[in-house]
Amino acid sequence: MLNKIFRNWPIKLLSVFLAVVVWFFIMSLADPAGTQTYNNIPVQLLNEDLLTQAGKSYTLENGDNPTVSIRVSAAGSVHRELSSSDFTATADIAKMFDVTGRVPIEVSCNNAFLSNQINSITLTNDSLKINFENIVTKEFAVSIETKNDLPEGYFISKKWANPASVTITAPESVMDRIASVVAEVDVTGLTESASMENIALEFLSGTGQSLNLAASRDTKVSVENVTVGLDVYTMKTLPVVISQEALDKVKNQVPDGYRYIKAQQTISNVQVKGLMSRLADLSMISIPESAFSLVGAKESKSFELDLNDYLPTGIELMDGQEAKFTVTLEVVELAVREFVINNLRVTGQNEDYRYQFSRSVKVYIRALESDFVEFDPSTISATVDLGSYATREGTHRLAVTVSCTDNVFTPLQNRSFVEITVTKYVPQTTTPEETEEDPENAVASFAPGETLPSIND
Repeated sequence: MLNKIFRNWPIKLLSVFLAVVVWFFIMSLADPAGTQTYNNIPVQLLNEDLLTQAGKSYTLENGDNPTVSIRVSAAGSVHRELSSSDFTATADIAKMFDVTGRVPIEVSCNNAFLSNQINSITLTNDSLKINFENIVTKEFAVSIETKNDLPEGYFISKKWANPASVTITAPESVMDRIASVVAEVDVTGLTESASMENIALEFLSGTGQSLNLAASRDTKVSVENVTVGLDVYTMKTLPVVISQEALDKVKNQVPDGYRYIKAQQTISNVQVKGLMSRLADLSMISIPESAFSLVGAKESKSFELDLNDYLPTGIELMDGQEAKFTVTLEVVELAVREFVINNLRVTGQNEDYRYQFSRSVKVYIRALESDFVEFDPSTISATVDLGSYATREGTHRLAVTVSCTDNVFTPLQNRSFVEITVTKYVPQTTTPEETEEDPENAVASFAPGETLPSIND
């Protein structure tokens, strides 16, 4: 049996070889090789981080999703099995030619069974053109904008954001378009201060167009949401008043012979703002005594003051309200008038002595010149206290104590004197002759217990 198989083996081997050749020839005639184009094969970029590490960003000349078309040479049966998805196209940034910015495209078949049956792959475009630019970082303050209006009588005094700024890292072309960063809040019906969380930031161009930074390559924002705080204030008009303590102080500081008259101020009312809870119980702005001094002042004196120094905590001047103002304290010299009164009263008499003195006495009253127009001299009283002189015989010049029931008028003490003659009382044995006296220069002699004449006597 084996002899039959191996008999004429060279001829048999040649027959097999010829059969294979004939088979391939026949197959080539039935399945000829050809070239076919495969389109829209996505190009994948490799090693993009190399540009980022160098502080560069890039854009592709033909858009962000490049594709490539290829021509593949292979047998028809192979083409029948192939599609565009069987190919992978890559562009390696590491192989970029720096002068032109072009990156070569390489295509491979990812079908291991068919890849060996492909004769050749030709690219219609064998490179990508990359435009690259610097990546820059910039900080923007967060601007707060309000939507709708507060109720009447309320306004926003202060606006703040936390964080107050945002840091943006982006390509120069993107950064150049960013003009502002805005957080917008709705204030409808708001009557008190509020804090609003998770307010989304909006990035605006110079023309007010909203920018979608999330869609920009190599763009990062430090925060996307912030907390917004609003201080909601109301307004009130208050009088500016000099405190009673200040007035009492300056009245007592002027020298003798002068008087503080009144205060004149360039601002009498002021508009302030603050929380309603703080303004509710505030009825005035009081200027304290520490703001003034009239020590030694013999004429009017002006004081330059700042309203901000006297505002309670949490209260501020309205925008545009003048803070500086002047207070003038008017000081005038008092006039002195002389009056003659006839109601001198003597106290401290001794019953064993007699006293002789003039009924009339000159007194001196100090007041404003204008006050004397309606002055009533009957309000003046004069008194002499004999004291130790009550039992000392002789003529004595004693000071008269002057008082006035109207405290607007100030009597001058130690300016009025009376001469009183003191004699020992001796009982009379004969009736003295009556003599007529001149009323203008009447001299009285009184025993103890007698009533002194009044001014109407």
